[in-house]
Amino acid sequence: MSQDHDNYWLAVQYLAENIVAELADEDPEEDRDELLTRSVHERTDQHDYVIRDDLQIHTLQYSQNPCAALFNGTVLGGNYKPGDNFPFASLAADAFEMDVIHKVKLLLDLSE
Repeated sequence: MSQDHDNYWLAVQYLAENIVAELADEDPEEDRDELLTRSVHERTDQHDYVIRDDLQIHTLQYSQNPCAALFNGTVLGGNYKPGDNFPFASLAADAFEMDVIHKVKLLLDLSE
């Protein structure tokens, strides 16, 4: 595996572990799903793998989520034409958030 791949998944793991620790400190009376959703969104929204152009590409290459489908070969083309602005940041944000959510659920043993 490449170092870039490993670095991506280490970032996902580190962020997920921090979110799980943060959830443990929250009021048990609050809605856990809402807390999880809010915490993940807040912590991923400005993460380097979402906002840095060079790391957005890594997010889209290494994520296993449908948001990254154009880069992992499962979708060919879509509705984009040559010269269109491609929404790297938007797709990277969605893919990174989904990877973090999946990892948090695994850590909390909430996976499907």
